[in-house]
Amino acid sequence: MSSLLLLNGSPRGTRSNSMKMLSRVGEGWVRGGGAEPEVLHLALERDRARAAEAFGAADTVVLGMPLYADSMPGLVMGFIETLAPFVGRGENPRLGFLVQSGFPEALHSRPLERYLAKLATRLGCEYAGTVVRPGGEVLQVMPDRANKKLWESLRSVGASLVVGAFDPVVLSRIAGKERLSPTMVRVMSLAEKAPVTEFYWNGLLKKNGAWDKRFDAPYASA
Repeated sequence: MSSLLLLNGSPRGTRSNSMKMLSRVGEGWVRGGGAEPEVLHLALERDRARAAEAFGAADTVVLGMPLYADSMPGLVMGFIETLAPFVGRGENPRLGFLVQSGFPEALHSRPLERYLAKLATRLGCEYAGTVVRPGGEVLQVMPDRANKKLWESLRSVGASLVVGAFDPVVLSRIAGKERLSPTMVRVMSLAEKAPVTEFYWNGLLKKNGAWDKRFDAPYASA
C-alpha cells in the first residue's frame, strides 16, 4: 500500500490553516485506498529533524504552506535546503504542494506555484501539482461545517493522488477566483474602511501585545 507524507510548513503548527487543508487531503488519500499518512510539522523541532529522512522513505509527499507577503515561510525554505542530497537520487517520491493565503485572488500564489514545479523537477521528483487556495485566513474564524464543499474538494484531490496527480478540474474549483473584477476591487476597497473589517486584525494585535506599537515605523528615516 502506497505511503503518503504530509509536511505542514506553517509556523502555526497543528492549529494552522495549512494543516486544516492538509488533513482533508490525507483523508481523501485514505479514502482512495492509500495507507494512513504520516504527518510532520516543520514548526516542531523534533519533526523538522526527521523530515528529510521521512521524505526519502515516502512514496508520495505533499508539502503545505501559507503564502506570507508573496513568499514561503523561512522554515519551509530551510527544509528545502536539506533536500540537496536527494537531487538526482532516482528513487525520490512523487511530490505535490499546497499553498494557501489570505489574499482574495489565486494569482498571488502563482509565482510560488511555478517555483515549486521547478523544485520538483530539479529534485528529480514526479510533480503531482499544487493546490492553490486564496482567502485561507477565514478558516481561522469559520466553523468547519461552513467549509464542507472545500473539505470535500480537498478529499477529492487526495483520492486522485493515489493513482496519479492532483485532478486539475478540482484544483481549479479550489482556487476559485483567479483575479477579482474591477468592480469587486472597488467594493472591497470601500469595505476595508469599515470598522468591522479591522475587528479580526485588531484582535490579533491585542492578543500578541502589539496594539500599542501598531503605528511604529522602525524603518522610517529619522
